[in-house]
Amino acid sequence: MQSSLKSPGKLDLVTFDSAGGEYALIISAMDDWDDSEEEQALLLQKINNYLNFAIDGGLSQHYPQAKGKPIRIQIDSASKLPPNADRIVTQAQALLLQHGVRLCVNLIYQ
Repeated sequence: MQSSLKSPGKLDLVTFDSAGGEYALIISAMDDWDDSEEEQALLLQKINNYLNFAIDGGLSQHYPQAKGKPIRIQIDSASKLPPNADRIVTQAQALLLQHGVRLCVNLIYQ
């Protein structure tokens, strides 16, 4: 699966994590990070789009069984996030928690 940051309006994957009881909205970021300003803007836009989908009714409309369940946005990455992307994620985590949405990074080694 390739990085989807260049398509910030696209929802990559929605899945239910039965172990955690959460709906996971997955951002696939499997390409190498370049830490450019463009990449940072795309990451922020993608996180915002996912948050809007989660809290503005899109998730419960497409997945009615998700209503009332915890939600997380998960960035699947093949490598550690570079400093600027990591900063964006760290800042976004606190903001998303205010909306009841968890944000995490899942390192996937290929």
